[in-house]
Amino acid sequence: MRLKKAKEVQKAVLNMSSVAYPLGQSPLIVINELIAGSYPIPEYVQNELEEIVYDKKIRENKTTLHYARDVLVKVRISILDKKWRDFMAQPEFRKSLFEGVALISQWSTLEHGTGQTCLKDLESSIEKITDRVKQLLELEVGKVSCASTDEPKKKNLKILDSINQVMFNELGFKQLSYFYVSDCNFYSNIQQAFERKEGCPAVLCAIYQEVARKMGIVCEAVYCDQHESNFWIRMMNRPKLLLTWKDSAGSEDDSIYIDVFHGGYYLNQSSLYPSSLREQPAASVDSVLFNMLGVLTHFMWNQYDEHGLERIRDDLSFYLRLKCSMSPQNPHIITWYAEHCIGLGIQLDDAIQLLQNYFQSPEYKPLVGNLFSRSPSKMLEECISKLNEQKAEIAAAKTVHHRPSSLKFSVGLVVICNYKKWRRNFRKPCVIVSWNVKFQESNEWKSKVTNRYYNEEDSDDEEVDEGEEDSDNEEVDEVKVCSRTKKVIPSQDQPHYHILLVDSDEDNPQFQLNVPEETLELLPAAVPIEHDKIWFHFERFDGRRYLPNAEKRAQFPEDEAVTLSLIG
Repeated sequence: MRLKKAKEVQKAVLNMSSVAYPLGQSPLIVINELIAGSYPIPEYVQNELEEIVYDKKIRENKTTLHYARDVLVKVRISILDKKWRDFMAQPEFRKSLFEGVALISQWSTLEHGTGQTCLKDLESSIEKITDRVKQLLELEVGKVSCASTDEPKKKNLKILDSINQVMFNELGFKQLSYFYVSDCNFYSNIQQAFERKEGCPAVLCAIYQEVARKMGIVCEAVYCDQHESNFWIRMMNRPKLLLTWKDSAGSEDDSIYIDVFHGGYYLNQSSLYPSSLREQPAASVDSVLFNMLGVLTHFMWNQYDEHGLERIRDDLSFYLRLKCSMSPQNPHIITWYAEHCIGLGIQLDDAIQLLQNYFQSPEYKPLVGNLFSRSPSKMLEECISKLNEQKAEIAAAKTVHHRPSSLKFSVGLVVICNYKKWRRNFRKPCVIVSWNVKFQESNEWKSKVTNRYYNEEDSDDEEVDEGEEDSDNEEVDEVKVCSRTKKVIPSQDQPHYHILLVDSDEDNPQFQLNVPEETLELLPAAVPIEHDKIWFHFERFDGRRYLPNAEKRAQFPEDEAVTLSLIG
């Protein structure tokens, strides 16, 4: 069965470009067919994809490699989605904070190939810490459990002291002082916490709590409203997360509160704000995990609002999808995720499936859903409409484009694009991915690109007094206006080329543009273009040009010969 499934996976990956070109997204229906069935079929598929991703022959064709990685990520999402549903369905007393944090860590490393967080490695790391604690205590597991019960509180405190000694003094675990939103692994990756010996509050508490459990001590998570002095720490640890241990024979006032994020310091009621914990129940595992994820998405959202970084927006959608797995019946989260999918034009089939599952669930309440500004039903309609547009784009890409003699450049060429920005002229290398005999985009698109790349500042042509008001009766020099328009907007009747361009001066450096032929010139010595979507169209870069993949060659059959003639 495994051999048969391996052949199915290989065939699906090799054929994926034919059904996904030029959008580069593996259809969810294909993924679902691959992993249909119970354990171990999905795991077989995942293992085969991991082998394909690291196969030398496969890696020579970057288009195939792109789809192998894309399918692997989506298969892993499907596997983890089921794990999350099973985890969240457990009663609270069965849930483990360590297991939940490990699942978040696995999600954050979905795109890391064989570097995805491994549960066995995490368990091994916990065992090493536990063994060192036992060694420090000079006790074996049996001796700890069978020791005299004359002074159990002192013995348990000694165990906690030993855990502190090993984790914070010997191994040097410490709080995560800062993380860049562009690399969320520093916050959510528990494997890196073991390697770097630093982590966020939930990660450090999960490690400490699991080691204590291995030593026979039950520590519960609890929140308090004590404020941190450091702004960054306050934002990352709000509300403040502690672990608490209480002697079974003692009173509530005898509880010990362990501040794991600050080196395992012990606190008691007098160390905290009055009554801040006296009436505070233990924090549920769900609340700790949702708070951990909430802190991460909060910082990502702030960075996106401030800088508009597209990469952050992509990652934000990635973690919103995780929230959907953790809370699949929450209409607010699902519609938020669907809205991002529409904006990015990605994972639309996944958003549709989540929305449809929500409508079919017993928890679905039509009136509640319609209270949202963008109700789930409206979002479903928009997702379906956007997906149909993409299907039409895929179908249109199968139309063969025969070259007219008027075309100067061809697909796969690395050329220079000349454009004006910030009142300066720029020359950036780019690669041609397609062409049209004349301009074919919408007026809205034309206006946006013209303003960004071809528009000259008004001050270059004439001075405008700030105090001068516009007048409806002011005479307009039509000749001058037409002259400026022609200068700003290139002729639409000339050939236009879709290009991929990287502008390192921008916060969002990667662009897909439709530019007129007059703005391009051949680049004598080609350079690679580091664009995320390059392999949707090309198999590899040979040092002189980009080699079109099978779908691109079928769409532009005469361009290959022209490209070779132009580069000599």
